[in-house]
Amino acid sequence: MTRKRQIPGALLILLAGASWSFSGVLSKWVPWSSLSIIGLRSLLAAIGFGLIRGSFRLPKGRGNLLGALGVSLNSTAFIMANKLTTAANAVVLHYFMPIVVIFGSWLIYKQRPGKLDIAASLLATLGIALCFFGGFAAGGLLGDSLALISAFFFAFIFFAARLPGTDPVDYSYLGCLMNCLWLAFIPFDREFVIAPEPVLGILLMSAAYFGGYLMFSLGMRKKVNPVTASIITNIEPVLNPIWVFLFLGEQPGLLSILGAVLVIASVSAYSVLKHKQAA
Repeated sequence: MTRKRQIPGALLILLAGASWSFSGVLSKWVPWSSLSIIGLRSLLAAIGFGLIRGSFRLPKGRGNLLGALGVSLNSTAFIMANKLTTAANAVVLHYFMPIVVIFGSWLIYKQRPGKLDIAASLLATLGIALCFFGGFAAGGLLGDSLALISAFFFAFIFFAARLPGTDPVDYSYLGCLMNCLWLAFIPFDREFVIAPEPVLGILLMSAAYFGGYLMFSLGMRKKVNPVTASIITNIEPVLNPIWVFLFLGEQPGLLSILGAVLVIASVSAYSVLKHKQAA
């Protein structure tokens, strides 16, 4: 008998980040309002998760509720931010999340940050400040603010995975159900028109969203550390603005580019050095 080769949890988390990276370009491509997009995308993803679970019953437990709130509020804030600022600003500010996870682990699990943690936090904060200044010129202050807020909600999904009796697949499903409430906004959306282009866009967006959360859920089931998982998903802020530039021609400002490089470089360097420390 030969044992089946298991896919490493870290690789699944990496694939989740790559899948999520298409959200920026697709949300800008679909002309509907952000709330209509969130509602329809969540409905299709909820159906997918219900089929994967083999049940459409509501999951129970505080951990699943915390994770569901993270999925719901993070998705809502991030898609709204994408409509209001550049994709580069939105995703880089969104990825302040690893710093939130680092200090959240200190407060919740008493894992005190070391000098490396603090240095990475300060550099990432400086990069975020540059993104904000770059956003002022583009008139994207509200979008930048929503993207930064989404980082705190995004952290919920990493903390929730460590709580007893919690399943990432369950809370991803519940979070999608919560966002189905935004379907009520569709009758008031003047941009909502059924046409081949937006329909294709929402189908692709739902597939990327569902696929990302499914791979994330399967990866976290393998007990990947929340800090490690939060850093691995930094593949998203690298790929997201590339897709938007290639397909839509959106170019962020110089300060935003500098800020993005600083955030991604500091968190990536932190990941490598932290791994060496652990070894």
